[in-house]
Amino acid sequence: MDFLDVMRARRSCRAYDPDKGVSREELLKIIEAGRLSPSGCNSQPWKFIVIDSPEAKEKLCDAVVIGDGITGAPWRHQVPAFIILVEQHAKVMQCVIDHYHDSQRFAPGDVGAACMNMCHEAFSLGLDTCIIGMCDQQKMEKYFGIPQGCQVRMVLAVGHAAAGSTPQNKVRKTLDEVCSFNCW
Repeated sequence: MDFLDVMRARRSCRAYDPDKGVSREELLKIIEAGRLSPSGCNSQPWKFIVIDSPEAKEKLCDAVVIGDGITGAPWRHQVPAFIILVEQHAKVMQCVIDHYHDSQRFAPGDVGAACMNMCHEAFSLGLDTCIIGMCDQQKMEKYFGIPQGCQVRMVLAVGHAAAGSTPQNKVRKTLDEVCSFNCW
């Protein structure tokens, strides 16, 4: 399949079959796709925490709820596995720090790129994913031993779409709206 066809076909899944699991072998292939992602100054400012035990999944399901019960993943209890993507301290060239006054300048984008590569690898394995951007940082630290100062950037839900679930149509701006050549 052409890569653009993969991009057109991959969707965010919000209805999972809780009876179809994801193997550790599949999860490790997905992690490998994240590990091989490019990063600014090759800093690789990420840590991937796989959540696949029932106890850890219950904690994760609690940690993606903030405030008064607000969550971007009301379907979270159906998901057989999650991957927490944590941003770590980036070791970058001194000139980056001197110019931007921030060693983390590229890190959020690097973690996002790793997440997207993981989504594509999951798709290639016949799995479905959804990126969850909402979580309670303090609960994540408490439940999963994440050190203070290491920011959870996103959580990737991984599984098989529930039978009969209809993925949302992918609506994107036109190419003319998002692309120009040589000037704005």
